[in-house]
Amino acid sequence: MIRYISNMSLAGLALSASIPALAAAPPIATPFDLGTAVSAQVACASIFVAGRAEADVLRDDVQGFAPFTKTIVLAVDRNARTVTASMPGAATRTALYRPVVGCTLLTGDVSTAVLDTQAARLKPTRGNAAKPWPMGDAPVRRLQVAAEAKLDRAALDKAVNATFDEQNKGGYPDTRAIVVVQGGAIVAERYAPGFDRNTELLGWSASKSIMGTLVGLLVDDGVLKLDDPAPVPEWQGAGDPRGKITLRQLLTMTSGLSFSESYVPGNDSIKMLFEAGDMGALAAAQPLKHEPGTSWSYSSGTTNILSRIVFQATGGTLEGMTRFAQKRLFEPTGMTSALIEPDEAGVQVGSSYAYATARDWARYGLLHLNKGRAGGKQLLSKEWLDFAVTPTPAAPQPFYGAQLWLNVAEADGEHRKLFPDVPADAVMARGHSFQIVATIPSQDAVIVRLGWTPEGQKFDWNKYVGQIAAALAPAVPAP
Repeated sequence: MIRYISNMSLAGLALSASIPALAAAPPIATPFDLGTAVSAQVACASIFVAGRAEADVLRDDVQGFAPFTKTIVLAVDRNARTVTASMPGAATRTALYRPVVGCTLLTGDVSTAVLDTQAARLKPTRGNAAKPWPMGDAPVRRLQVAAEAKLDRAALDKAVNATFDEQNKGGYPDTRAIVVVQGGAIVAERYAPGFDRNTELLGWSASKSIMGTLVGLLVDDGVLKLDDPAPVPEWQGAGDPRGKITLRQLLTMTSGLSFSESYVPGNDSIKMLFEAGDMGALAAAQPLKHEPGTSWSYSSGTTNILSRIVFQATGGTLEGMTRFAQKRLFEPTGMTSALIEPDEAGVQVGSSYAYATARDWARYGLLHLNKGRAGGKQLLSKEWLDFAVTPTPAAPQPFYGAQLWLNVAEADGEHRKLFPDVPADAVMARGHSFQIVATIPSQDAVIVRLGWTPEGQKFDWNKYVGQIAAALAPAVPAP
């Protein structure tokens, strides 16, 4: 059940007056502690950011997430804009919602008065839904007609429906949204009950690709340089070997830093996302395990170091970082729903907490498909885009670029594609619970799947994305 504390208007309420100071969050010692932490974070966003019904969030997002979340209870306080998750034998955790920036899991490291001021002057991203797609939602008939003429409509509908009908069998929405764009037009779009084109959905690690793009904008501006030592204060001491780590190496997951990505209590990823008030600082404090540039290791900590670099480069405030993302990426691409939730230090959690509608995730894919152009303007340089999709030599297979996944197969056949039935030129943002934004230049297409596949279950990326791709217009040679 959900315990309602209040249902009063949010207007004019001061968080510092309505939320008592919290004690420091206890270490996450058991899966049940992890359950209350992740439940508070995601339920807060599902309720306050996505605007979904509390009962649906409890049933589908919390209790349907994993076996250790089955008995969690949520307390929603609409005055304080908080969601608290509790269960017997686990630490009770609370997440705070702030307009424009979303939810933050409270650890007690920062006073609520400070949190209140971080985002006080921010305004929502400006947009115009009446504009033609993709800057708005009005369809462009000539593009629609041309796209429809080329695809196999029956096969596409069957493939899209299969992602719902074969997956959503557990009584909750596993696949929540599919959007398919080809030839500049939306050619397929479906949502699970309770979701629609206005519902903001969590990208989990697909968020990394958006943070990588924000870094790219700063590189194009000349503010950051790929092969300079990364501007991380903790690494600047005399003789610190981490001082050699470059921005390029952080982007390609070859920093050499020690970081355990396994999501079990006590590991680095859990300490960072659910115990730390300053996630980038925790990641930056990790020791060097390998010589920079010589070993590939997927790390959410690495992306949150990048997030903190963007934070410092855009003024060192949540306000500055948010406005940079809005003005340089979200508004110019039409991604008006998009936000990246921050930690208590005010740094957007680029590893994990980007929310956007399925259409806005598709717009992100279109930025790559259209070679960095959106709204008639060149947002990203060719040099950056070429770098972002170049396989990282230190990776065991050519499957990773710069905060983007690749589907490259080597010519000698030694290394297979990640997804054999998906075109080899696919560039992908991918996230936990099987989120995917696949950009396929050879088919002039973007395929988005967003969902909430429970722990221990699987969404077959290769099967379902491959079936959708096969129904689209025949592939043509890449230019």
